[in-house]
Amino acid sequence: MTEEITTTLKPYDYQERDIQKIINNDGTGIIATQVGGGKTLVAIEVARRLRTETNMVIAPKGTHKRAWEKTIKRQIPEAKVKYVNSTKAGKEAWDDLANEVPSWYILSPEYFRKFHWGSVKPDFAVFDEVHRASNRKAKTSTALSTLKAKSRLAMSGTIAGNKIEGFWSVLRWVYPEIAGRSFWKWVDKYCITKFDPFAGKVIAGERVAGAIVDSIPCYIRHLKRERCCSFHPEGMDAELPRVVQEERVVQLSPEQKRIYKKFEKDLLVFLEGNPMVAEVPVASRIRLRQITLGVPTVTDEGEVTFAEDCKSSKLDELKSIIEDSPDGEPMLILTHSQKFAEVTAKRLGEKAFEWSGKKSQKLRDEALEKFIAGDLQYIVAVISAIGEGTDGLQERCSTVVWLSRDDNRLLNEQAAGRLDRQGQKSSVTSFDIIAEDTYDEGQLSKLVLDQLKMNQSLRREDEQDN
Repeated sequence: MTEEITTTLKPYDYQERDIQKIINNDGTGIIATQVGGGKTLVAIEVARRLRTETNMVIAPKGTHKRAWEKTIKRQIPEAKVKYVNSTKAGKEAWDDLANEVPSWYILSPEYFRKFHWGSVKPDFAVFDEVHRASNRKAKTSTALSTLKAKSRLAMSGTIAGNKIEGFWSVLRWVYPEIAGRSFWKWVDKYCITKFDPFAGKVIAGERVAGAIVDSIPCYIRHLKRERCCSFHPEGMDAELPRVVQEERVVQLSPEQKRIYKKFEKDLLVFLEGNPMVAEVPVASRIRLRQITLGVPTVTDEGEVTFAEDCKSSKLDELKSIIEDSPDGEPMLILTHSQKFAEVTAKRLGEKAFEWSGKKSQKLRDEALEKFIAGDLQYIVAVISAIGEGTDGLQERCSTVVWLSRDDNRLLNEQAAGRLDRQGQKSSVTSFDIIAEDTYDEGQLSKLVLDQLKMNQSLRREDEQDN
């Protein structure tokens, strides 16, 4: 069921100031605000007030519908939203964009980086999580340099990626007159370099701290846990709702999708020649939910599990969330599956601890102390194992990522309460990673619904009430 949108969102005072600053700079600038600062709303409000007609958004696919499209339609009810991709409709949207047909055009960085965009000149372009273009030699950066939008807005909490020189690729798009045509000329002006016998000339850091930021005409940054402006003397958390909810929608990998659809289809079985449609038995539901987490494997003993290197769209998205967050950001990562919690913790390495029934209470207590002290960065927890009686996580952590939820609503509420509780000094950011067109979205697929309807049709009339 689609949520009905009836009212627009009113920007906070600090967001209003940011909007006006960007507008005063003709809709061009850089927003380096950390997670939870409402960058999406600011970008859309800038376009709305400037009355731009062709608007292009490059953003992670998981943010397309539930973040960008939802907010666009909330703030601009009459707006049209089109997706540029490899489908027939997506290619038609590309043509419309190139012909400057008024609309909002949304596409993923993965699709964007495949093409040269010299023929596309939107009124307003936004690159959300622009640090993905911070490597000047990568395809994304090359593609971005060809996009000549009239107004350009780059957004990311980690705007330069992992290295200070990552600023250049972003500036080359937003402010080419500042970046210049030569990367090394810009480096010589702003950075310290040294000679490495193996790598040659390498960059060791910024020559004068803050000089690059000072060179940017419109640069906006709000921080979660430290003073960043007059609105946030102690960080921006006090200005935000207690829990900031963000949904990330992912598509299953091709292998996950194939397995999921096959298992879904097999709910229809024949017994001695007679058709019987299963009413989604518990076992089938469990298997389908496992598939949304990652590609499962079956042992010789028939046990369903996950290989440590299994393909997983959800773990790919988790990686993106971690990369988009401040360095060292502690996180509580939740799932209903012990087997998947184990795989996730192993993928994250020594910084992570698997919190499950397979770990003794002593080990859990020790892990909690290490987490609070900063010796662990991630607690990967099974919801049923951490839902009750665990206190102290909130002393250090304000970010929770849900890889999946438990069928027991109460356990989910209790797990959420591990961070949103007395002693929490920051606004909690809660990410839900949802697999598109699966049980994650709280609804049965059309195939299963059709099967359930058929189940009623195949039953004899005198069995209806039995």
